[in-house]
Amino acid sequence: MEKAKVIQFPKAQSLRKILQERGQEQKAVLVLSIASVLMTTVFLNQWLVAHTDTSATMSSERQIASLDPATSARDIKWEHELAKKLSSDEFAQVVGLAEKPTSRDELVFGFLEGKYGMRLDQGHVEALEFIDAQAGEQPLSISNKRKFLLNYTEAFGLSYSEVSQTENTTDNQSYSLINANKSIVGYAHFALDDKGRVLSVKITR
Repeated sequence: MEKAKVIQFPKAQSLRKILQERGQEQKAVLVLSIASVLMTTVFLNQWLVAHTDTSATMSSERQIASLDPATSARDIKWEHELAKKLSSDEFAQVVGLAEKPTSRDELVFGFLEGKYGMRLDQGHVEALEFIDAQAGEQPLSISNKRKFLLNYTEAFGLSYSEVSQTENTTDNQSYSLINANKSIVGYAHFALDDKGRVLSVKITR
């Protein structure tokens, strides 16, 4: 097997991309939170109006002065306008930011906790490198690397169903990625620190 070449990772660019993607996720969460608050306000207001009307029928002395007919009419109009706005295409497009995370998102921001920068090849993860050392973070220990590779085949952009270890040293572990026809479609190389934690992952085709 040809010795893998060292990849120079654009750390600043990777970190910047991570921050941008986190920003998009935070924006989507903020939009959904606002929508949730507004909808809760609408339902609560409707309940208060209905409850007040019922109470007024039982005893006029218990009627809340602020909920006069004019105020109620304005509230109902505001609720209808809000409901119309929430159902608009423009709002739907904004909420669309909160789409289901991809396998790549789950890998980088879920399993790897955002601690690793990524290098892409045609939208798929080609390499990962630990980047949070300066922030006092520690690399992750991936105890079951076969399972890790099988769980994120989509993120790596390769079609394989088996993983076989080809090298195992104190600072490097390599695996063959094998498809259903028993053909090797690629290799995964893990660089490890002195405690066996993963410093980088490189996928070769």
